[in-house]
Amino acid sequence: MLKIFLADLVYNTVKTNNTVPLNIAYLGAYIEKKYKDQVSIKLFKYPEVLEEALKESPPDILGTSHYSWNTNLSKFFLRKAKEINPKIMTVMGGPHIRLQPQELEKFLRENTYLDYYIMFEGEEPFLFLVEQALDSNLRPIPAKGIGSVVDDKFYFEALSLKGKPRILETPSPYLSGMLDEFIKDESLIPLFETNRGCPFGCTYCAWGVAALSKVRQRPLEVVFAEIDYVAENSSGQVNWIFCDANFGMLPRDVEIAKKIKSVCTEKGFPLSVTLWHAKNSGKRNVEIAKIMDEKGGYIAIQSTDPEVLKLSGRGNIHMKELKESIAYYRENNMSVSTDILIGLPGETKESHLRTLREAFDMGFGEIMPINIRLLPGTDYEKEDSRKECQIITKFRPIFGAYGTFFGENVFEMEQSLRATKDMNEDELNSFKVLHWLIYLCWNCGLFKPMLRFAQKHGVNPAEMLYQLTLTKDLDLSELFESMRKKSLNEWFETEEEMASFYNQPKNYSELKNNFVKLNFLYIAIVYSNEKLLAKIESELMNILVNYLSQKSESILNQLEQIKEFTNTYVCKDLLQSEFSEVNTFDFNIASLIVDESQLPTDAKVEIEVYRPKESVNFCNFHLADDENIKLMTHLTKFFEIGGMRMLTNSVRIADLNKTYANNPGSINHL
Repeated sequence: MLKIFLADLVYNTVKTNNTVPLNIAYLGAYIEKKYKDQVSIKLFKYPEVLEEALKESPPDILGTSHYSWNTNLSKFFLRKAKEINPKIMTVMGGPHIRLQPQELEKFLRENTYLDYYIMFEGEEPFLFLVEQALDSNLRPIPAKGIGSVVDDKFYFEALSLKGKPRILETPSPYLSGMLDEFIKDESLIPLFETNRGCPFGCTYCAWGVAALSKVRQRPLEVVFAEIDYVAENSSGQVNWIFCDANFGMLPRDVEIAKKIKSVCTEKGFPLSVTLWHAKNSGKRNVEIAKIMDEKGGYIAIQSTDPEVLKLSGRGNIHMKELKESIAYYRENNMSVSTDILIGLPGETKESHLRTLREAFDMGFGEIMPINIRLLPGTDYEKEDSRKECQIITKFRPIFGAYGTFFGENVFEMEQSLRATKDMNEDELNSFKVLHWLIYLCWNCGLFKPMLRFAQKHGVNPAEMLYQLTLTKDLDLSELFESMRKKSLNEWFETEEEMASFYNQPKNYSELKNNFVKLNFLYIAIVYSNEKLLAKIESELMNILVNYLSQKSESILNQLEQIKEFTNTYVCKDLLQSEFSEVNTFDFNIASLIVDESQLPTDAKVEIEVYRPKESVNFCNFHLADDENIKLMTHLTKFFEIGGMRMLTNSVRIADLNKTYANNPGSINHL
């Protein structure tokens, strides 16, 4: 009996967004279907469990996934397996590796404990290795999709999907029972794949490349059966994720959405379903959103500059179509979110700022500016691209990705873009504060009513927040400069420099116990200092008044009422008990809270601001007492696990015979 261990490892430091190991389960189900009586397959998610299994009874084959968030962890366990038994066949596979043969050869020669690397899809290449291992008379030889160094000679031949059918007939690891252990684990999110591949060629993304870009569909009856199986046999997790790169791209996705919704209705779970919506299927996305009772959608624009989009490989994603998609959502009274990337090829300081302004003009309810993480396996990370664009990258730890196994410390690092020929590091870093202010004031909602009021009067929120970064107020200037400096200082020039630093016991202890994300740290700093929060509000109000073309008594009165509302809407005490406060405003302030175009702006409205029991319980559970709130590290970690949603209270609005509820982080229609 050939003993096979397959591992998709994740650090147990922070238990957020961990998913069932669907990727390796596909390999296991594929092998088991053909050689069920000749192989014993065990899947692993947690490194602690794999450590014990290797000590107790090592396998014949150990295969690990390879992503940017578990690179060192996977390599560590492959090395340890070889130390335990040099005869163990070690295999690695995943998209986050440079695709050029010379780079693969370099990777294999540097990591001598690794026997084989599987490029692209893994089912057929891994089956080949298993078949070779089952025949004791054969020494595994290279095959398509497998990289190896044998007798000091490098072998690799690319795998092609040419001629493969559009229907992906891979065995279901759910229906085989292979994932039963994991779907019963409440801390793991069920993961589904209804199709594989991506037709777009974004230079910074490995999604399409990993499946050789060709989109293939899994049989609809199998998809439905998997949904039913997980619904019946899981622990009832509140979240599910569908990992299709473009859900809604295919007409049949509407039927899949109906199936998901029927399960949600019947079972009472999942409470939320993550779908990565297609880039240019606006009408279908809205149809799916309605079926799923979603209050909004997600459209990734990344940039609005035509030249930047062209250079980024998004030339077949047209801004006109994206704007039409946004319009479909808004016509159906749905909020739309997006992300904006900084550091794309051809992007300048001016074009990035223009993108932020235009994102607000498009009507996005949430805008997430993101610094590009350069992922091996993407076109943008290739050596020729780096030279052409004069890309400079630096390294820093990945939050939560560290642990101790076999008595050794292991940690991960991210490689992020810090400069290009079109944007130097100081220019890129200058956006740190603006991006954070967008997150705090708009996404978290603290001053969203004021910023929406600005929009309605022709003032762009991005421009207001940009002007705020230039403030002459000494306290805010000091705060912003502190953030910029910390942002610069958290980076290391090379992987080796960072590894050397955190391999020192004192520094590793600091990483494990006190490393935090700057965005959340500075939210904690501001929140714990009422003076700073008040100054941000005051500065924004002054900027808005200066920009207003009309400063009538009516408008100034409305601004005062917005300030009055904000004072109650923003939660001043996270440990506050349940409360309710009702106020009547002279104008329909609801139009600044609820993202619905048909609401009038001139009608009086009665608004109830309240603290729901759910918020009280969440805060009490994670903060416990006043002392924890006073501890900056504890407050920061509270925000890291979702506490930002608690920064605003909930709102009920009685208007037009409707009642609206603004729960922290979302708008729900009652």
